[in-house]
Amino acid sequence: MITMLIVDDHPIVLEGTKNLFQENEDIIIDTESDATSVIQRIKTKPYDIYLIDINMPLENGINLARHIKSIQSNASVILYTGDDITDYYHLILERKIEGILAKTASKEQIIRTVRAIANGEIVLPQNFLDFLDDKFQLQNAKFDIHLNEKEKKILRLIAEGHTNKAIAIELNIPQRTTERYLTQLFSLLNVDSRTEAVNLAEKMNLL
Repeated sequence: MITMLIVDDHPIVLEGTKNLFQENEDIIIDTESDATSVIQRIKTKPYDIYLIDINMPLENGINLARHIKSIQSNASVILYTGDDITDYYHLILERKIEGILAKTASKEQIIRTVRAIANGEIVLPQNFLDFLDDKFQLQNAKFDIHLNEKEKKILRLIAEGHTNKAIAIELNIPQRTTERYLTQLFSLLNVDSRTEAVNLAEKMNLL
């Protein structure tokens, strides 16, 4: 027997999701529309699996998942979202959740994911492998990039929105020298713009 709590602040979505399991007698479903009530509720009645909407007004699903696991370490959490699920793949790697489902997923996919996770298995979208590949490529690239203090400072100034002129004044160097430094920095990071440079630096903790 699998017990599962579905948490979603939209009553129609909540009821619709519950109805997906009505033909599966081995999956016992409860629902909760108030995310702030979940923690107190599960102190007296824990569940095997929690299917949680990410975007809720009083408590987002990611924070709720963290709170659930802090008091029930063996809980399995599946995030349920209308957003792009790839934005949350890192939470699976960090072991903060066991699965993630799009609200556009089919009934069969949802039930299969719940059963797999109940059995200690993981069901992942095919493009999760692309996410892993990109992540490991980024980690490997990190070891090849070594910035000196001046380059790190320029990156920080770019991130703060400073213009080339303002960076030149801050570093007390000619603006043309600043532009040369930026060109060298972009080449080192293998990017073509300030935005790409800042995004990459943030991902690689270079700032």
